[in-house]
Amino acid sequence: MSPRIAIIGAGVAGCGVALRAAQLHAKDVVVLEKGTPASGSSGRSAGVYNTQTLDPLQIEIRIRSREILFQLERSRGLPLARIGNIRIATTEADIPKLESALATIKSFGADDTRILSQKELQALVPDLRCDDVVAGLYGVNDGHLDGHLLCSALIDEARDLGAKVMNNAEVLAYEKRGSTHVLSTTRGKIECDVVINAAGAWAGHVGNLLGHAAPIKPEVHEVIIVKLPRKLDYVVPMCNFYMPGQNGAGIYFRQDGEDSLIAGLHTYYSVEGHEVSNPDSYSPPDGDDYFLEVAQLVSDRLQIDDLGFKNGWHGLYPLSADGEFQIGPYAADPSVIVVAGMGGTGVTSGALTGALAAEWAILGKPATVPNAVKLLPDRLSRAA
Repeated sequence: MSPRIAIIGAGVAGCGVALRAAQLHAKDVVVLEKGTPASGSSGRSAGVYNTQTLDPLQIEIRIRSREILFQLERSRGLPLARIGNIRIATTEADIPKLESALATIKSFGADDTRILSQKELQALVPDLRCDDVVAGLYGVNDGHLDGHLLCSALIDEARDLGAKVMNNAEVLAYEKRGSTHVLSTTRGKIECDVVINAAGAWAGHVGNLLGHAAPIKPEVHEVIIVKLPRKLDYVVPMCNFYMPGQNGAGIYFRQDGEDSLIAGLHTYYSVEGHEVSNPDSYSPPDGDDYFLEVAQLVSDRLQIDDLGFKNGWHGLYPLSADGEFQIGPYAADPSVIVVAGMGGTGVTSGALTGALAAEWAILGKPATVPNAVKLLPDRLSRAA
């Protein structure tokens, strides 16, 4: 018999759970959101989606997630700004990594990515300083979107298939009666057969409430707005000067309207001084160091005089201790499932990681991306 499923959190991942569970004909699907959809990190990101990473499993997750975005573009009119995404290499040693990633991307059926030479990069982004650039992995159909609109599109699709969303329904208490999970919320009690922790930066707190740890370290990251002195005669794609696995963070920037860009520093790993103990109350680290570093790095890369800079917005990267996602059931109770730890790639990957959590709940395996079995949450307790 199909299970009753309660999903805690209506970010991209939680909404992705709801859609896939409804598609798989779950008996009763309800999303419990303490605010409104995308009110957490999903609505406070740079909104980038892309396939240009290096790890084969992460590439497959991003490609399958992008397929969901393309489907929502067709069925729900989800606006996708296909301005392109470039993973830029500045050392010859990185070229084989890009070549291997390109082969993997093509092996999963995506044929819209290619490697650009320094000359081709310069032609694509004429104002980009490329003297130390050797190549770039370029996805022409990648770009950015609005996290609120993505969550709305996922939820609308799920609702049409019978799923429900309860806004302003914070989970306050939990107990298990036999095989039934009972969630006490600010809007009453919910009973279910499977509970899925998709609470983003709050996943650690929710995990503690459920008695199944989801070790998450939320970190605050800020987006800076770059004002252009003139309208460019080209669109600046997402330029990412960060190679997965490198030490420290790397600069990114992309077009965001006719007269502005957004920029920031990205990493898949913890950044000292960015940790947040309470995701309900946080602010950027004290001082102007981050702002000045971003402004300097953008000015070094874009040879445009009179760029202006101002603070944009900040959100949270929910990072796992090992930097990997947490997706799937706990061995001690397979009816408790988590999808968490996506760091700064929740918009890119969340629709699919949520779908995988739903597949664990209903099919007993991550059918769309079988290799995601590597991401089961119990690995973290074993490592500890």
